[in-house]
Amino acid sequence: MRRIPLVILILAVLTVAACSRSKGPPLAGDYPLTRLTDHVYVIHGPNDLPTKQNQGFMNNPGFVLTNKGVVVIDPGSSVQIGEMVLKKIAGVTKNPVIAVFNTHIHGDHWLANDAIRAVHPQAVIYAHPNMRAKAAVEGENWLKLMSTLTDDAIKGTRALPPNMDINHDETLTLGGKHFRVIHTGTAHTDGDIMIEVVEDRVLFAGDNIVTERTARMDDGNFKGNIAAVEAALKVNAKFIVPGHGLSGGREIADAYLVYLKTFYGSVKKYFDQGLSDFDMKDKVIADLKPYQKWVLFDAEIGKFISLAYLQIEAEAF
Repeated sequence: MRRIPLVILILAVLTVAACSRSKGPPLAGDYPLTRLTDHVYVIHGPNDLPTKQNQGFMNNPGFVLTNKGVVVIDPGSSVQIGEMVLKKIAGVTKNPVIAVFNTHIHGDHWLANDAIRAVHPQAVIYAHPNMRAKAAVEGENWLKLMSTLTDDAIKGTRALPPNMDINHDETLTLGGKHFRVIHTGTAHTDGDIMIEVVEDRVLFAGDNIVTERTARMDDGNFKGNIAAVEAALKVNAKFIVPGHGLSGGREIADAYLVYLKTFYGSVKKYFDQGLSDFDMKDKVIADLKPYQKWVLFDAEIGKFISLAYLQIEAEAF
């Protein structure tokens, strides 16, 4: 009996799933697959916010080939994006997805769990316990937010939280590959994990590191984020995959660390001079001249100053 090629099987399963519930259209556009090593791949999404035009695709889903199957990191923000990731995987290997890592709570990184579990229900989805606890109660809120931002382009997506805890310095052996987890405390959020693919010298940093943009810090801590990037730089990684923006070498972590230290140091300097967050804004912006063209800089800088001010104030008491 002839075996059915996996790509055909996946397309068939996706078709059946599409017929069983009302969904928005597939992800438009052709996003290239970047091969970092013989076993590690990444799909770079637009370095932007979720919009109707990008259908919510703006993170960097990655996957790792192992002897037993495929390990996916941050599959994306919708069932449509997850289906795109599965098609990219099927173009490389016939092996099933055996595991998924979700790096943190923000929905643009994990709502595509839905697509993975629809085709590979046996896949274990790992996350930090803080992330898992929040995903269990905040999933519908993330669906509503992503739906609003994309004009319902994610229609049909279900919030399927991760189902297995993973903690700092745990190493999972999956199909002969070692995946070491790094959690340094509250950084971008209180449940961030970074995943080191040890043999391939690749670090998936989540939003603890982003490239040429600012990252949401409503749920985070600036000093904690600095500590996370410093921890990332201690890893023996040749490639770093950021949560958003292009992957690269250690230079992208160095650049983000300098930005964070410059920003936080600027706010601290003017705090010590007795300025309010409002009064220091123009001075902080001037100190950040090299970063003023980064994605979301103008939209976020006022909020960032207020958040950093409150964190510095709290430390002073």
